[in-house]
Amino acid sequence: MRVSHPWLVLTVALGCARTAPPPQPQPQPAPRAEPVDTGVPPDSPLLEPAPAPAPVSRLYAPVRLAFVGDINLGTETLPDGVPPDSGRGLLERARPSLVGDLVVGNFEGVLADTGSSTKCLAPPARRGTRKEPVKARGPKPQPATRPNCYAFRTPTMLAPRLVEAGFTHMNLANNHANDLGPAGRESTDEALLALGVRLYGPLGEISVDTVRRGESLTTVALVGFATYPYAYNLLDIERSAAVVDSIRPGVDLLLVTFHGGTEGINALHTSEAAESLGREPRGDLRRWARAVIDAGADAVIGHGPHVLRGMEFYRDRLIAYSLGNFATYRGFNVSGPRGITAVLQLEFSEERRLQIARLVPMMQLPRQGPFPDPDSAAISLVQRLSAEDFGASAAVITRSGEILMPTQGKERDRRIPTIHPGPPQRPE
Repeated sequence: MRVSHPWLVLTVALGCARTAPPPQPQPQPAPRAEPVDTGVPPDSPLLEPAPAPAPVSRLYAPVRLAFVGDINLGTETLPDGVPPDSGRGLLERARPSLVGDLVVGNFEGVLADTGSSTKCLAPPARRGTRKEPVKARGPKPQPATRPNCYAFRTPTMLAPRLVEAGFTHMNLANNHANDLGPAGRESTDEALLALGVRLYGPLGEISVDTVRRGESLTTVALVGFATYPYAYNLLDIERSAAVVDSIRPGVDLLLVTFHGGTEGINALHTSEAAESLGREPRGDLRRWARAVIDAGADAVIGHGPHVLRGMEFYRDRLIAYSLGNFATYRGFNVSGPRGITAVLQLEFSEERRLQIARLVPMMQLPRQGPFPDPDSAAISLVQRLSAEDFGASAAVITRSGEILMPTQGKERDRRIPTIHPGPPQRPE
C-alpha cells in the first residue's frame, strides 16, 4: 500500500499501543515577586515605558552610469583590420564622456591572438551533386565561405584601450562573442578579467557591484540578454522575466541590456512585432523590454541594429532600444545614420530613482574612433524616432541632450526641431 502522508503511520502505531500514559506533572504556582523600592511613586510619569529602538535606516548612494553600443577595436580576420599604433587614440576623443561608477559597452568579437573560425564556412555540398575533380598537384583549395558573413578576432594587445578610455564593464551577450567558439569566449574572458574589466552576458554570469559614498552604499546588478544559447535568451519572454525577478530582491538597482533586433540602414524604427534578420529571429523587443521592467528592471538599454533607435518610458523606467555602433574600426558600415552614435549617461538618486538621463552626441567615421558631434545629429535623430515610434510614451530630449519623461517634456515645452544631417565631416 502506498502511503501518501507518513504521519498517518505514526498515528496508527500510537493507537495500537496498550501502555498506560505516564502521569502528567501538575503545574506549580510561580513564586511571588517582591516589590522593588525604586524611590518613585507608582503613579509618577517617570515610569513611562522606554521607547522602542528606532529602526536602522539604510543609506543609499547615488549611482552614475554610462552606456554605449557596439565596440570592435579591430580584427585580424579582415585586410588592414588592425588600427596602427595598437589603437592608441582610437577612443581618446570620447573619453571625457565615458564617466561614471559603471561605464558599460558591448564588445562585439573575440579577444584572441590565435585560432580560426568556422562560423562563415559554406555548408557541404548535398549528396548527389556534381563534385569538381580532385587535382593531383597544386595548393590545397580553400573551403568556400558564405557571403556577407563576418567573424572577428581582436588582438589582445588592443584590450588595454578599453580600460584607458574608462570602461569598467563589458557585455558579452551578442552574436559575435561566439565567433571562435567556446575557446574564443574563454580567451575573451581571460583578457578582460586580467585588466580588471567586469564581465556579464554569458549564461550564468551577472555582474553585481557595490557603489559606496561615505556610509552610503548601493548594490547594482547588470544582466545581459541576446538570442543565442550561450546567453540569457530574450526570445523566451516568460523566462527572461523570471531571471530578472530572481535577481531583483538581492540588489538595489537592476540594469538590463540586450542585443537584438534587425540590422542596417532600414532598422532605425522599432517594430511593433517580432523582428528577424533573414530567417534568424531577433526578438519581440517592445513586449520583451516591458516584460522585464514589469519583473523589476530599473532601465533597459539595447544594441544590435547598428543604428540608433528611439527611446520610451514605461512605468517611469527608461527603455533605449539601440545605442548603435560606438567604436567599430573594421567590418562595420558607418556611413550615414550608421555613423551617428552617442553615450547614454544615467544618474540614480539616493531614492534609487532615475534623476538624470542624458544623451551625449557622437559621430564615427571609417577607420576612426568616436568623437563629439558639434551638430548633435544623435539628439535630433533619437528625438524624431522616439516620437514617431512611441507617441505618448516617447522620451523627450532637449537641445542639450537631457532625456525627460513625457510629462516632464510637456511641462517644460521644449521641442527639438528635426534636423536632417548631411554627410559626416572629418574633424579638424
